[in-house]
This record gives sequence, C-alpha cells and structure tokens, in this order.
Amino acid sequence: MASFTITLHARTADEPEFQRVSVTAGGDEELPEYGQVWVWDILYAQQLFALGETQPAQELKETLELWAVNMSSKVFQPHGHILAKGYLDLSEDLKLVNGDEERPTAADGDREIIVTVTGQAGQLPDVAVSPEALEAEERKNLVLGLGQFFNFDNPMFARELPIHVLAMRKYHADIHEPHTREALDEAPFYAIQKAMEYFQAANQGTVQ
Repeated sequence: MASFTITLHARTADEPEFQRVSVTAGGDEELPEYGQVWVWDILYAQQLFALGETQPAQELKETLELWAVNMSSKVFQPHGHILAKGYLDLSEDLKLVNGDEERPTAADGDREIIVTVTGQAGQLPDVAVSPEALEAEERKNLVLGLGQFFNFDNPMFARELPIHVLAMRKYHADIHEPHTREALDEAPFYAIQKAMEYFQAANQGTVQ
C-alpha cells in the first residue's frame, strides 16, 4: 500500500490568494513512477464525480485543460527546462511547498487529506480518499496539489499528464459527462489508452 498525505495549509494574511500545499509520501510500498499518472487519473475522475454539475467542477476542468493545451507542445522538452520556466505549475493560485522549503507552521485552518493506493503492479489501482466528506475547494486543491507534486517530482508524469487531461476532456465531451457514474468508471482507462496510443505514435514519428 502506498499513501500520500496532502496538507492544505491555512491561507495567510499576507498572501490570502495562494493555497499552499504540502505532500508527503508514505505507506509500506513506493508507488512506481508509471503508476502515478494512473492514480491521478482515478483521483481526478473521483473528484469530478463527487463535485457533480457545479461551478467548482467546471473551474477545475478549465484550469487543468487550459494548462494541458499550453503544455502539450512541450511534453518532449527536458524536465528541468520546463520546470525552471514554470510550465509545470498547474494553477497560479496554488503553491507546492517543496522538500527544501520550510513547511508552514501548523495552524487551525490546515486540512489534512490522505490518499491511499492499493492494488497489484501493472493493474489499475484502487484509490481511496480520507476523509470522504470534503468541501468543493478542498476537492479541487487535492487534485491540483497531488498533480503538482507528481509533476515536479517525476519527469514521466509531467510528460504524460497533459495528454491524459486532454484525453479525459475528449471523453467528457464525446462520451459521458464527468458527473456520471460511467465517466467515473471509464474515463481514467480511456485516458490511459489514448496516452499510450499517442506516445506509441510519437515514437514511430506519426503524431499529427
């Protein structure tokens, strides 16, 4: 089992517009690099389903899809370069507290969320979130915060994420809307399949 503790730090008086997020990996197993994007796809689908037909759900989709469109042309650039340029920042309103930064002092308004991942290697994992009852903004920042953590830490994830987000956008537009049970179950697998096809075509020099 792998787990990730996402801390949404209380907003500060000097920078109230920013949501600071810390992520700590735990559990008795390390999540393989290739599995991180699978976990994120499932988490994204879960939170869109939980948010339903609401403005926060639309805002989350728009934030990620705009980033993915802008980032999709840069997926084969060196990770260090796009990281330094700020291209891997998913949202202007979210700041990830990196490992070499001082973690904000614990405050009453902090919110701690645990994402637990179980399953067999090579198979789609089971992803559970605790607590289950979250505010809409917490769901948005959970998805963005864990995605930001993986984006900074894992070049493979950063390369694949834009393609996965755009594949899920296509699924939601053409097949089932994100608040449906079908999208919850099917959209992550669809994204994985489409990304696999994209990178296979790229390796063969046939990407349009």
